[in-house]
Formats: sequence, structure tokens, C-alpha cells
Amino acid sequence: MPSLENKRIILGVTGSIAAIKAPAVARELVRAGASVTCVATDGALQFTTAEELSEASGQPVIISIFSGQEHHPPAPSSSQRRGSDVWHVHLARSADAMLIAPCSASAIGMLRTGIYDNAVTLVAASLPKGTPLVIVPAMDEDMWLQAAVQENLAWLKRHGVFVIEPVVGKLASGLTGMGRMPEPEDIVEKFARIVAPASSPVSGSANGEPAGTPALQGKRILITGGPTYEPIDAVRFIGNRSSGKMAAALAIESKHMGADVTLILGPTTPFPLLEKEGVSLRTVGTAEEMLQAVNAETATADIIIMSAAVADFAPEHASEGKMKKGAGETMTLTLKKTPDILAEISKSKRPDQIIVGFALEKGDEAEDYARKKLLEKNLDMIVMNNIADEGAGFGYDTNKITIFTKSGERIALPLMSKEQCAKEILNRITILP
Repeated sequence: MPSLENKRIILGVTGSIAAIKAPAVARELVRAGASVTCVATDGALQFTTAEELSEASGQPVIISIFSGQEHHPPAPSSSQRRGSDVWHVHLARSADAMLIAPCSASAIGMLRTGIYDNAVTLVAASLPKGTPLVIVPAMDEDMWLQAAVQENLAWLKRHGVFVIEPVVGKLASGLTGMGRMPEPEDIVEKFARIVAPASSPVSGSANGEPAGTPALQGKRILITGGPTYEPIDAVRFIGNRSSGKMAAALAIESKHMGADVTLILGPTTPFPLLEKEGVSLRTVGTAEEMLQAVNAETATADIIIMSAAVADFAPEHASEGKMKKGAGETMTLTLKKTPDILAEISKSKRPDQIIVGFALEKGDEAEDYARKKLLEKNLDMIVMNNIADEGAGFGYDTNKITIFTKSGERIALPLMSKEQCAKEILNRITILP
């Protein structure tokens, strides 16, 4: 894990029942070398106390937007100036990063809409441009899957907020599902990779071999993701709703597992964490461009993961200008098939090379189609999304996948974050025969 030594971190705690874990998060941050100041909402203090947070962080805890209303063991230094009416400005400017863990659905909505009427959102709003804000949502599954929550999260991500996704597990409701806050040590590890992405040297073990060697150390992984846009004219295109989120999650997790990663990405919104993690990124527009980019990388790749949603057809002739609507009620386009990139690279597959495909299907015959594609394309593994399942497929931060392998295995997984899906996929790849 990258070091947080001498980093000044603000830990925001909001009104989710997962706030009972916040003192443990503070302790993990301190253990990683950070200086931690906790800021809590009234709701958060229904599940933890200012005393617990202060004891864990070793610093006073701010519990109000109004000056003078803070918890004081030990007393704050005068240099922090938190007793003034602009304490939030000085605190935000002194920080290297802010982590909100847990971040409730209400807090997510406030950050999205610019409501800064509690201490946590007020500090978050005061962070200078370039200071990372990382949030850890935690809530029940039905709340997590609300369209408003997902739309708010998507907006925040587009505007530079980093999100450490919840996991599948036992929830406060007694149910099991997506929405559980990760364990404190996992949160701090991911947070450290965002704030201080440079890797620390791996210490040696007793027998002289590296301790904890990542599972994909030394492997070269090629990943495709996102849509392709096939032009109709200068402004219109044939495409799809793929966001590229699954590919980005696979690329980042591959880096965490020690791989040298190249991601070929179709037209999507930016993923700032890719550059921080050291992923080699190539952007393309059309299926033909993606094929050329893939062909340039396949010879040296040990593992190829084809998660892109490549358009199946493209206009036979694209107009250089903008086509006019005209007087007619209809317009006819003649389409041609785009290159089958997966089939092309499978023809030259090396015996020591692993190729993984994706299948986006819907309905009762989805699994049959996925198995057929696995065999026809000479794949080692295929990952199927059934878009009939709520929360799966394009645009979501969650996914529900079923993995099929060449040896006949079928692994059906519950709804989980795309980061968790990436881990499951890559872990399965590492044990392929």
C-alpha cells in the first residue's frame, strides 16, 4: 500500500449506520502515517461519538458549522484557526485530501446539488481545486439502487470526485446485498492508492523471495472497453450506451495485481484514476480503429480481455457534411458489418495466451448464447451480463455477471460493484488451467 506518511487528511463522517466503523477508519489512517482531523454531522453522532473519533485520530473533532462548537480533547492549536468563522476554509486548504466514510445517500445528494449546511459538506465544498475528495457510500441495497443515488454518483464522478464502491454483504436491515461499507483497512488501502499512487517497495520474505508478490506480477494485459461510434455523417453516429466503467475497473484492478496494463477505450467520459494508477491508455472512435489498436498490442499480451461493446454495423457510406432532413418521412441507411475483433484475434491466439470475452445478452436464452460464443470464438473464458437483471449492464456502477470457462465451469455472482466484479474476473483468470 502506498504510504500516507505526513499526509494531512480530513475524515468526514455522515449519518449512515456504518459510521460505527468510522473510528476504525481513523485509526487505520493514523497507522498509515497520516495526520487526521475528523468532521462529523449530527446524524453521524447517532452511531458513533466525538470522543471515539477524537481518541482514534488524536485530534479535536468538528461537529458544527458554527465557530466554537467542536469537541476539544486535546485542545486545537492556534494555527488551525478553527474557532473563526472561516475555519472550514483554512482546514480545507491545509489538507492533502478528504475522505468521507461513510457517505450517506443524503450527503451524496447534498454534494451533487451544492447544499452545504453541515460541517462535512461545508469542508468538502471548500477544498481547493486539485485536492482529492474521496467518498465511500454506505446504505441498504434498495437505497443504493435508487436512480437518484446512481445519477448523483455519476455526476460527482464526472466532476472529479473519487468513489470507493460499497460491497456485497450483510446489511443493517438484516438482509444481504450491495451497499455494505468495505472494511476500514480496505478503504484506507484504496484511499492511499488515490492520494499517493506510487507503489512502495515490496519487502523481502525470510527465504529471500518477495513477500506478497501480486498475482499478475509481470503479466502484460490488454483490455478493450467502452462503445464504438460509427459515423453516419459529420455529427451523427451509430453507437451504444456503454460507459466503459467495467473496463476501467478491470484496468485499475489489474494494476493493483501487478500487471502492465494497456486499455483501449472507445468514446466515454474521462476516468482520472487511470492515469494516476499508471494504466497505458489509447482512445479510439470506430470499430476499425479499435481493431487496428488491438492488432498492434496482441503479439505481446499475455492476457486479452475484450469488454468493449463494439457496434455490429456501420453505415456503408458516411457523409462528410451534415445530412439534411429533407421532405421525406423516412430515410434509408445501408449498413455493413464491422470487423469481428474477437474472432480476428482468436485466429492468431498463442497456446500460452488467455483471451476473455464479454457477452451482453437478455432473456432466457442468454446463457446459451454466451456458451456458444465461448466455443465459436475459441475463448478461455466469457463473462455474461444479462441486462434483464436490475442494476446490470450499461451505465450502472453495479453489475451482475455469470462467468463461463472453457473447462465447463459456471460461476454465477450476485449484484456487486464493478470494482468487485473486476476482482472476481481477474481472480478467476489467475487460476485458469
